[in-house]
Amino acid sequence: MHPVPEIILKTIPFKRKITSCELILMSNFINRKLCPLLIIILIVFFGLDISGNNVASAQNLINPSLVKKLYTLYGNKLFWFSPGEQSHALRLVLKNEVDSSTNMGLNKYKYHYNELARNIDKTFTTEDSMSAKQLDKLFSDVAITYCRDVYQGTGIDKWITYDEVSQKYKDADNDYLLNNLIAVKSTDDLVYFLNSLEPGEKEYILLKSELQNNLKLTSLQRLQLITSINFYRWLHHFNFEKCIVVNIASATLCYYEYDSVKLEMKVVVGKPSTRTPRFTAHCNQVILYPYWNVPTSIALNELLPQFKRNPEDIDILNMQLIDANGNIIDHHKLNWKIYNRNYFPFRIRQSTGCDNSLGVMKFNLTSPLGVYLHDTDNKGAFLSNYPYRSHGCIRVQEPIKLANYLLPNVVDNKFLESCFEDQVPVPINLSKPVPVFVVYQTAEVDSQNVVKYFKDVYGLLK
Repeated sequence: MHPVPEIILKTIPFKRKITSCELILMSNFINRKLCPLLIIILIVFFGLDISGNNVASAQNLINPSLVKKLYTLYGNKLFWFSPGEQSHALRLVLKNEVDSSTNMGLNKYKYHYNELARNIDKTFTTEDSMSAKQLDKLFSDVAITYCRDVYQGTGIDKWITYDEVSQKYKDADNDYLLNNLIAVKSTDDLVYFLNSLEPGEKEYILLKSELQNNLKLTSLQRLQLITSINFYRWLHHFNFEKCIVVNIASATLCYYEYDSVKLEMKVVVGKPSTRTPRFTAHCNQVILYPYWNVPTSIALNELLPQFKRNPEDIDILNMQLIDANGNIIDHHKLNWKIYNRNYFPFRIRQSTGCDNSLGVMKFNLTSPLGVYLHDTDNKGAFLSNYPYRSHGCIRVQEPIKLANYLLPNVVDNKFLESCFEDQVPVPINLSKPVPVFVVYQTAEVDSQNVVKYFKDVYGLLK
């Protein structure tokens, strides 16, 4: 009979759980015919768990750095498996929450569910202190991950192409969750904290109720609801003093103050071929009577061919050609035949006035995507049932009202309504930048408290 090599035995502390990879390594040293018998002996005499499912190592924790920080804050004490009945009661509360997570648009198997259920009634002796610490970390990982998903929403990064806001508040969000977890002393504390993580607004409650109680939901509607519920958690957990939310799917803009809608209006957003990106940024400036600096793609692909055919259209459209030094060029003196997509040393801008494509107001955003909110000279677009018609920017139905909220007692309405031509742009900086969320929620609650589903115009739910 081949003995177990000493090097293997030295790597197996009493009661240590081993992984499937370690078993494979062992089998390379042990006669294949004797391996099953030897494994049985190891299980009986060394208490090994060969499932590999209960190891709370950094490799299989979802948030290992946060778990580590939690125990640092908690003095490296056991939280879920400390002696006494209280810890068992806390484990039961946590498991019950995870059990019901499907009704909240979450996937319970994300939260180590099998390990959670298998070890809910486990007890430890003093000799099992290492195993107790490992399993305690696993339960803490469940709690942290679950709390983050309920508090902040989950899967948001798949939908947002540029997120300036979340990154700014990431550490504060994590500290909030950890400090509240270590403050839990009883099951009542834990239940209260978990309930406090969800938004309390009526719209959120109705969305969640629709997911739980509407038995006629299609698979697409269910996906729409789950996505919107998670968006809602994310948007509202910040509790900003002011913020703007643009929903591409419903083509609406809502201005919030402390999660209360103060202003709602229609917007026109990007065509399916020139989509408005989903992102977060800050509105840091409002420009009165802005120039429209035509994007290069529009200038070369649309306007240049038109101007070569009819240079007088430059005057009709109140456009200007600007050279590399910022000078306005007399387009009447140009030889248009020599210009093409590969050679056009000018940029095109539209001068100010009510016939400017940006109207009389532009809301500058801090994202690098070249997208912003603006007024428009085509007010009839807001009457259409198809609001997906821009090149990507967001046309706002009532820009003056929005500006008056962002800049109270600053904007001169009469100045804007006068529609001065060739007015020099007037930039006004906000004293405090306002967060802006541009999202894609295809399920919302309307004014009649009914869940409304919007068409997936961009085909993002496929």
